[in-house]
Amino acid sequence: MTETTTEAATIPDAIGYGFAEMVTLASLQRGDASFHSAEALRVDGYLDNTDMVSAGASSLIARGLAKAENDGLLSVSGPTAAVAALLSSAVRRIEISLLTADGGDSVVFMENDDIHLLFQPRAYFTWWAMAQRPNVTAAEANLMVIKQHLDSNPEGGATIRRREDPTGRTLYVKNGGGGLWTTGISTPTEPDIAETRGVDDAGLLHRLRTIRQDSL
Repeated sequence: MTETTTEAATIPDAIGYGFAEMVTLASLQRGDASFHSAEALRVDGYLDNTDMVSAGASSLIARGLAKAENDGLLSVSGPTAAVAALLSSAVRRIEISLLTADGGDSVVFMENDDIHLLFQPRAYFTWWAMAQRPNVTAAEANLMVIKQHLDSNPEGGATIRRREDPTGRTLYVKNGGGGLWTTGISTPTEPDIAETRGVDDAGLLHRLRTIRQDSL
């Protein structure tokens, strides 16, 4: 199954996909990038499951998000084409775990040179793809998600890591009081976290850019 597009891809404001649909979109252009994207979205174990891929394709077609061409290939366009293109070409996958006293969940930012999307999990293993606001940088978008979570869950925390980083560095963030933050970094080889207190927004943004490796 190969992706074809019938019109230019447009960035989705927000669009939801079921589990099987996401498997199908990640299967359209197979390669290392699509595998790592599927892994980040927890669907990598189903990429070779033809029944799952077919179910996802049927669902996309039924919703008007794709169509079957005469040659049997699946064609996507518009916002769905943008999602599929990013899954197969992302160069940066930022995973942010939003922690609460009862557990938490993770959101995933994916980026290539042209498309930046936030993937947010919802009920029944669905994912929502949402466009990054055009007037902020990717690091600022990450900061906004963390701040919104900690404003709503002041006793909670957040972690952020770039999935492509072989060192496994993870930044931990929690409320520090007075509008400031407490942060720390760990790695698999150095799991102990040395906390830095009294970090302001500018300092947290700098740490986010470091974890994201924005200079690379």
